[in-house]
Amino acid sequence: MSAMSADPILEPFWRTDDGRTPGERADAYGIDLSLLEENLRLTPEQRIDQNQAASNLAKALQAGCD
Repeated sequence: MSAMSADPILEPFWRTDDGRTPGERADAYGIDLSLLEENLRLTPEQRIDQNQAASNLAKALQAGCD
């Protein structure tokens, strides 16, 4: 039995011939893509800056716990 036929309850979410976009299917499944979409609106440089800021914060928090 294939993974896709294993659970008939999930079968509607695997279908690609239902006329819905992947985003619509994700929404129907309860997946929130808003943060991904928001980050994809940023330039690569802006995403790198955000990543660096998060890394700096994580390091500062780790240093505070030592």
